[in-house]
Amino acid sequence: MSTDDPDREEMIHTFAEQNRLHISLDVDDKTAVIRGRDGCHLYEYSDSEIGLMVLSDAEEARPRRWAGIRKKCLAARMTLRQNGDEEGALSFDPKNREQARLAIKVAGARPKRRLSPEHRAKLIAVGFQKRPCPSLKGVSSDKKPLETEKVG
Repeated sequence: MSTDDPDREEMIHTFAEQNRLHISLDVDDKTAVIRGRDGCHLYEYSDSEIGLMVLSDAEEARPRRWAGIRKKCLAARMTLRQNGDEEGALSFDPKNREQARLAIKVAGARPKRRLSPEHRAKLIAVGFQKRPCPSLKGVSSDKKPLETEKVG
């Protein structure tokens, strides 16, 4: 997936916004992905489909896990793109609500929390404020870390 075209990843951003999911950049190729748990993530497969990647942990191989996920996803009419012993990839139409919900569940992607107006008012009443954006202003690398003093 090329990151040269900004419209290329528009579908994954729309999908994430509709389902209140957090997007992060993949370390390897700087593409937008929705991270899940246990080596699963959602990514933009094509202009009209989103991909579900299911990876296994090398230390703890569980071939039955992939077999179960594959069976559920194929029953929901997702398209199998890669099929390995313990891992694989599927693609689905993000407009198909059944497929989208199953993919989010399988990936283990958690939606962003939403505060009710009552809870937000209660937090403001007790003095809760939004955290300021973290910055590294004033931090320089030439300063030594905390020094310890010798005792005794």
